[in-house]
Amino acid sequence: MLNEVMQQMNTSNYITMGDAARLLGVTKARISQLAASGTLACDIVGGRKMVQYDSAIGYQKVRKRGRRPAADVGRKFTLMSADHEVAHVSFDPTREFSFEIADILDARRMPFGTCSSSSPTVNKRALNTWWSHRSVPDVRPGLISRYRELGIDSGIEVPVRCLGFSLSDCYWLRPVNCDELNWQHLNYFENNFERSAPEHRSGWLEGIGLKNPDNTSEGELPKSWMIRNGVRILVKGCGMDDQRPFNEAVATALHRRLLSKGEFVPYTVERMFDGPVCLCDDFLNGREEYVPAAYIRDALGGQRGNSTYDRYCRFLGRHGADEATVRKSMSQMIVCDALLANSDRHWRNFGIIRNVDTLEMRPAPLFDSGNCLWYNVPTAVLIAGEFGFAAKPFGPDPSTQLAFADSLDWFDASHLDGFVDEAVEILSQSAWATAGNRLKAIRRGLERRTIEVSAAVEVLRHVQR
Repeated sequence: MLNEVMQQMNTSNYITMGDAARLLGVTKARISQLAASGTLACDIVGGRKMVQYDSAIGYQKVRKRGRRPAADVGRKFTLMSADHEVAHVSFDPTREFSFEIADILDARRMPFGTCSSSSPTVNKRALNTWWSHRSVPDVRPGLISRYRELGIDSGIEVPVRCLGFSLSDCYWLRPVNCDELNWQHLNYFENNFERSAPEHRSGWLEGIGLKNPDNTSEGELPKSWMIRNGVRILVKGCGMDDQRPFNEAVATALHRRLLSKGEFVPYTVERMFDGPVCLCDDFLNGREEYVPAAYIRDALGGQRGNSTYDRYCRFLGRHGADEATVRKSMSQMIVCDALLANSDRHWRNFGIIRNVDTLEMRPAPLFDSGNCLWYNVPTAVLIAGEFGFAAKPFGPDPSTQLAFADSLDWFDASHLDGFVDEAVEILSQSAWATAGNRLKAIRRGLERRTIEVSAAVEVLRHVQR
């Protein structure tokens, strides 16, 4: 079998990930790591990610000589949180875990979930998973071509080259022997970044590879940071549909009716980059970090007898957040998502905000509700009256998840009067939502959700009394 594989390799410029693993005597997971780091050259061939045969052979020869390729020299940094020194780290993309900790300087300020303050040992996998989310995903349209244009071998290198600055937290990398570099003069919360003005941009990827926070923006949809009138603004596009930017505007209309200022992130819609986009202000200042709930969930453990929802709220209460405020915030998220038929409230688009100086925590405002209103459901299904959706993150279905909401004093059903008409008016600007009889069907679905959720909340209130 191996001989057949070798014959196939010798007659082709590319080999599969599995064949590369067999050739090099490693796992497919290791091949993926080597491809992500740029150590193995890969291309999309016939819709599949394939390894260049010559690249695999070259890496095999280097391994046999017992040394790494000359280009993959480890680099050393101090991991910083604003102006706090957190840890001494090294980066080498050829290692299984590219980032390794040499010394922990401040365990309390390590990225959430990567280290215990009581026993300061680092979970290497958790640390590298955390860092991987600072890289733009390869599925972002046009990204690979942009890297090639800039001579960048791998996306994992980009945030390292740009020292990891972000507008989602205050972490960055200070190279060794560069103690003169400081947060005040470099961070993007207070300082301009390259291609920061809307009028200077003609496409989504122009900030990639520059000194720009676009290098650390995650998610599949096209995104870009801009500065307008001194305010840091995130611009988010759409995929095959154009409905999701307008969905964010509908969600904002709902949140304004039910929630207070500061409990949600408001979105607006504009035309930019040849299509509709939604825009929102950054909800952090230069001394705060956003911590996705995914890292909190991983720290919960496997305690029996409690729901994940309850354990999440109690955990934050034990670690300094006001538990009553957490439960109110989570209940608002669950109810609003139920009204909007949000099918993708995953563990990374809700969480907490932590102050980098005091380490105080509070719930993050409600944001990122665009994957709602059946945007990806065929029109024929909606016309037939099928308005089901998968509830996340506590599901598995909307009614089960809604039952977790345990702080409901804020909900006033009368504030929903006229909401469906307002939502339809917003969606009428979307070519996708107005195709055929789709918008009429969405109206019926939204009317049904409003009636059903309002009734369910009243039942929950009665039971909780």
